Amino acid sequence: MKKIFTVLALAGLGFSACQKDSVAPSTTPSAKKSTSSVTTINNQGVVANDTTKGYLRVQLAMNATATDDILIEFNPASHATYSGGEDAKTFPGMGAVSLSSLSSDNFLLAINTLPLVSTGTTVGLAVGATTTGVYKLNLTTVSSTIPSSVNIWLKDKFNKDSLDFRKYPSYGFNINKSDSSTYGSHRFTLVLREQ
Repeated sequence: MKKIFTVLALAGLGFSACQKDSVAPSTTPSAKKSTSSVTTINNQGVVANDTTKGYLRVQLAMNATATDDILIEFNPASHATYSGGEDAKTFPGMGAVSLSSLSSDNFLLAINTLPLVSTGTTVGLAVGATTTGVYKLNLTTVSSTIPSSVNIWLKDKFNKDSLDFRKYPSYGFNINKSDSSTYGSHRFTLVLREQ
């Protein structure tokens, strides 16, 4: 068997590992071992090395049992655009609520891995529900590796409102199924920025 693989490799017919396009969200963030950093230039032309690793968990809740959770993981070696090796797409479900984060190229993700940039990182959220009603966005976890100097703001375009999500980790809002501006991918964003 080893001989066959060697012959195929010499003939230019190499094999690549299978990679799933998406994976089910787990209860623990993926452990990525990269130690590289991303260098960015901020508005003042100052170079900053962004090396922060960590994660957030955000939940959309209708009540105690009708919930949907996402994981946003920060890794300096990752990409803001969708990558099948880093991210997991959201699977359409039959639940009463649905929550996704958006990659920079607008893929709906259950697990979104991207760099945390010192000049500011914005992550879009897509919220959905089967019925009109009152819902909550909850910041359920902020890993201890994200410094307390990083502000986490939840911005609501529909209500023209913003909330210090670290200080107030639950935000109540209405979804009106007859008004598409109250749900979907254009209402909410998370903004993370160094103080």
